[in-house]
Amino acid sequence: MTYPHPAVIDYIKKHFIPVRYNIQTNPDIKNKYRLLWAPTVIVLDLNGTDYHRFNGFLPPDEFIPQLEFGIAKMALEKQDLEAARIQFTSVVEKYPKSDIAPEAQYWVGVVDFQLTNDVSTEINAWKKIQEHYPGSIWARKVSGALSCENE
Repeated sequence: MTYPHPAVIDYIKKHFIPVRYNIQTNPDIKNKYRLLWAPTVIVLDLNGTDYHRFNGFLPPDEFIPQLEFGIAKMALEKQDLEAARIQFTSVVEKYPKSDIAPEAQYWVGVVDFQLTNDVSTEINAWKKIQEHYPGSIWARKVSGALSCENE
């Protein structure tokens, strides 16, 4: 099980205030957060705004990158672009084999463009997706933009 793993415990203690609900005995929470299945992990801010969620059990080497990705998404949505870039880049660099890494690299490109207003920074980040994650859905998502860049 993921939650009692020492690395997961350490990461959560450093970055989160964990809350656990039984959705069968807390229907209000189930409805508020549109919970369809358990376990569901949701990255929320202190106001209860949902920034990232995932369902099901994950091994620690997938669970922690998902949490870190959630922190990055929160920073992005709050327009803290520097923090978002640091967090998305951290996911890619620390967990390059995780399932969330290609999506994190995608968002590195988006944030780079927002920071610089230079499309080449986005294109360069997206080229890394095709180089390192060619079989991912994210490589397919950027393929159109990259093919336009070559025309």
